[in-house]
Amino acid sequence: MHLSARLVLPLALSLAACSDSAGSGGSGGGGGSPLEGGAPGSGGLSPESCATDPLETGLVAEQTGVSADIADCSILKWAAQYGEPDPMIIKAMIYGESRFDYAATGCPNLPCGVPDGWTEAEAGCYGLMQVVPACGPIADGVGLLPSGHPNLTLDTGSPEFAGSIYNPDINIHIGVAGFAGNRAEVEGLFPGCTEDQYTLMALGNLASHGSTTSCTEINRDYIDYILPAYYEYCAAAGYAPRSY
Repeated sequence: MHLSARLVLPLALSLAACSDSAGSGGSGGGGGSPLEGGAPGSGGLSPESCATDPLETGLVAEQTGVSADIADCSILKWAAQYGEPDPMIIKAMIYGESRFDYAATGCPNLPCGVPDGWTEAEAGCYGLMQVVPACGPIADGVGLLPSGHPNLTLDTGSPEFAGSIYNPDINIHIGVAGFAGNRAEVEGLFPGCTEDQYTLMALGNLASHGSTTSCTEINRDYIDYILPAYYEYCAAAGYAPRSY
């Protein structure tokens, strides 16, 4: 993605916007359990099956051939867990970050540097939401090894994949927690804005921390980058869009 060179992460929240994400091979899992039969780039995953799926579009990401619905259940679960009011915006973020390629690996600019004892390979951006474990802290410590280093397992046949930063359910957990943290920050700094304004403020601050200075003074670069996918997905799913 186009913001990697100037990304500054707030409060070490582990979500990044990177222009250079690329699938690094291997296989992936959704909702914590890999499924068979997905398109190239999906790691053999098929879309998850939720009891109801208001995000379902029937679309695929042209660049990767991966279903845009591959991780809807996890998006809905973690949006509800963290009180995010619009799970479709998270789905649009995933398109922008990785084109739904669970194995996307990016950020050679190392936005948070290399922690002591880590390698550069452990300090990049990973997975569907391009989370950055080097920025820490990680929500509930998921996606980390006992050593505190990221679990970068890509092989779904490995028992270690269940705890991998690339596991879509874990990756989305971390990403949504980071987004919710940005929301909480701007809500504390700027009381009295609307719910939708806080969503935009959190998105702007996520991409360029400190750029949000009021309910309406927001860096819209990242927002305008992901909104086309948001509106396309809303239309395809019959999902009522917010007025962003």
